[in-house]
Amino acid sequence: MRLVSIAFLLYMLCSCNDKHDRPDVSRVEAHVNIQRFDRDFFALDTNHLSSSLETLYKKYPAFLPLYFEFLSPVNFIVHQGGKSYSDAVLEYFRNMKSLEDSVQTKFADRDIKRIEKDLESGFRYIKYYFPSFRLPAVYTSVESLNPENPQEIYGTTYYHDTLIISLQMFLGKDFPVYDPTQYFDYLRRRFEPEYIVPNSIRAITTAVYPDSSQDATLIEQIIEKGKQWYLLDHFLPDTPDSLKTLFTNRQLEWCTENEGNIWGSVLSNTPDLYTVDKERIQNYLGEAPFTQDLPHEASPGNIGQWIGWRIVRKFAEKNTQMSLQQVVSTPAKKIFQEAKYKPK
Repeated sequence: MRLVSIAFLLYMLCSCNDKHDRPDVSRVEAHVNIQRFDRDFFALDTNHLSSSLETLYKKYPAFLPLYFEFLSPVNFIVHQGGKSYSDAVLEYFRNMKSLEDSVQTKFADRDIKRIEKDLESGFRYIKYYFPSFRLPAVYTSVESLNPENPQEIYGTTYYHDTLIISLQMFLGKDFPVYDPTQYFDYLRRRFEPEYIVPNSIRAITTAVYPDSSQDATLIEQIIEKGKQWYLLDHFLPDTPDSLKTLFTNRQLEWCTENEGNIWGSVLSNTPDLYTVDKERIQNYLGEAPFTQDLPHEASPGNIGQWIGWRIVRKFAEKNTQMSLQQVVSTPAKKIFQEAKYKPK
């Protein structure tokens, strides 16, 4: 156990040393003003709903229609239930008000200001590396829980220069509304406020560098997803790896100590790294409490993205003259061949 701890400490020290090369972004403008749409929506005067909705629409002319169409079931209630907009809004409002009350208790103005400050830091780094990046409008929202939506667990959505923070997904792992039969332990532990900014930057990263490798081979998908975490290293240089990877500290420690064994397991169980077998790919990529071919009590799920992250880092270490954009735009196969990844 002591050897494991020492190895992890060395890994963390190396990670910290990497931060000395970070650029000076102090002059990059990145002002963030989070708009509390959730607070304004649930402050509607239900006794004068039509006029109150009109006032809300004037304040959120672009976001309110989006909220009704994609984030709440209001439009669905209208079209499928045959109800008027006022009745649909009132039904939804009454069903969700207690959840919003919990959000208001959890997130005071000082908490939102802290999130704004941390987002500004991340945006400065994104804009430094990708000058064409447009600062998004940022809204907080409260919505119905929807376990069938695989993206819901991240609690953040980036869409057309708009960042939406769904605060109902950050009320704490023990909040009783999270049904443990639908939100398993390894997911609920992430429903904490400290994941808001990393998950927000993660959502933006997938837009800055979209993953187009869904039909590619296993090793190509592994590396393409690794590139996204490599970007997070640069966009969130002060953020712990546990918040970027969604692994626990213990899982990261185990991965670091057993990197050679992990890679050996991948090679022995998947001799053809260029397979397109969906079951094999799913085994290594995507949400899961552990990895099937590795010790269930120690390994995290999504181990493939961690491996890809390590391979991309290895490639970048061998090509220090390359910019961040050049590294992530390098074809995955070339990265794999030139990284010569052989962990011990």
